[in-house]
Amino acid sequence: MKLLFAFAALWCLTLAPVRSTDWPTFGFDSARSSYNSAEKVLSKANVAQLHELWQISLGNVADSTPILLAHVHAGSQNLAVLFQTTKGGTTYAVEAKSGTILWKYATSGPGITTSTPVADMSRGVLFVPGVDGYVHELNPATGAELTGTGFPAQITLIPNSEKDASSLNLANGYLYATTSGYIGDAPPYDGHVVAVRLKDGKTTVFNSLCSNLKSLPTASSCPEQRSGIWARSGAVVDPDPSMQGRVYASTGNGEFNATRGGEDYGDSILSLKRNLSQLLDYYTPGDNRKLDDDDVDLGSTAAVMLPTQPNSATPLMMVQAGKDGKLRLLDRTHLGGINGEMQKVTLPDGVWSAPAVWTDSSGTAHVYIGFSNSLQSYVLETNSSGVSRIHARWSAALSGTSQEGTSPVVANGMVFVATGGAIEAFDAMNGKLLWSSAQSGSGGSIGAIHWQSPIVVDGSVYCSDENGNLTAYALPASQARKRNPRQRR
Repeated sequence: MKLLFAFAALWCLTLAPVRSTDWPTFGFDSARSSYNSAEKVLSKANVAQLHELWQISLGNVADSTPILLAHVHAGSQNLAVLFQTTKGGTTYAVEAKSGTILWKYATSGPGITTSTPVADMSRGVLFVPGVDGYVHELNPATGAELTGTGFPAQITLIPNSEKDASSLNLANGYLYATTSGYIGDAPPYDGHVVAVRLKDGKTTVFNSLCSNLKSLPTASSCPEQRSGIWARSGAVVDPDPSMQGRVYASTGNGEFNATRGGEDYGDSILSLKRNLSQLLDYYTPGDNRKLDDDDVDLGSTAAVMLPTQPNSATPLMMVQAGKDGKLRLLDRTHLGGINGEMQKVTLPDGVWSAPAVWTDSSGTAHVYIGFSNSLQSYVLETNSSGVSRIHARWSAALSGTSQEGTSPVVANGMVFVATGGAIEAFDAMNGKLLWSSAQSGSGGSIGAIHWQSPIVVDGSVYCSDENGNLTAYALPASQARKRNPRQRR
């Protein structure tokens, strides 16, 4: 692959020790909380001063989310660098302060990807999705591919009909990837999770259909089809040590026959051992047949881990939504199989976005869910008998609409969302609008939104859009726009 270098002679980059905040994976952490607990620069008092720092064209739509490494060493300089992959399978490295493209790494294949890279900070490497059916390991400083020890790692044998749609994840010493079909659900495909053990490259596969087969599915290896794992979050990792790195994947439409002695888990939450060698538990709605018949995927979004509730009879819980517009509260220690939910809440619409979770100063856990034209807030409350329930808290209208909803992120008591034409920030406690990139004085805004969502790191906000642009916003004091004229690259 050819690499594009901005400063070829000077930029032999290596990772420096991290001294600021990284956003190394979709949702900030492997549990996909979408909460940056380290953000202290942006606050409710100054967020209205955000304005465009730069906007660049990536040459193709990145229908995904960037990640960020806070410190990359370039000679005597430390640079914050963004990484984002376009639908065409090209990953870009972008210097976060200036918007300069440092390098790009391209793959080729028959389809598209809407996946997000993940960084392994302990090893100083970057894993990126491709359209060739593989995940590639790169030097994040130069974009050079690193081969051997299992990489590039093949995650599908049928890239013509099976897609790397969800974001990559990293935990437990494994890289996790999931697969689904393309728009239109044309078979053959069998939604599956792939785990690549980083120390030796050993690969384990769990197929949601024909789960007794332990290798990558072929076009004819399973008589059942679909059950794609395509939620934005993909594989989600349990953060509680007692759960020993358990991995969850929410599947889409497909056959479910586990209660009849079968091996198919369509429209289900799968709870898997960290190396995927064993299905530990599962949850399936009782109306799974209707969900399948009506194309109402449970797995249009992924399960979200709730903070531990020490006063609850079920201290470890999660929530799972779906296209059917229901939010389900579940016990992570016992998902309960068919109809195993503890509570079911009716939502304004189906959910295609990734919810965010935050605990306020009083210890109350909040869940934020983005819809096409609104942001909804829910809280988890536990009564004196130890019974926990989800309740609606507030609703905020968005200034624009998005095709299938926005994935919110939380930072320093604020909820940030991307919607058609704007990024907006709301007070996490009451839903009050604090800032919009479309307001006068913000310097410019973004285009339409599909799967794109923002990240908020060290006082800056970054987001891509359907126009093929990547845009950065920052506070006036954090960049040199007072001294230099505004540039759009």
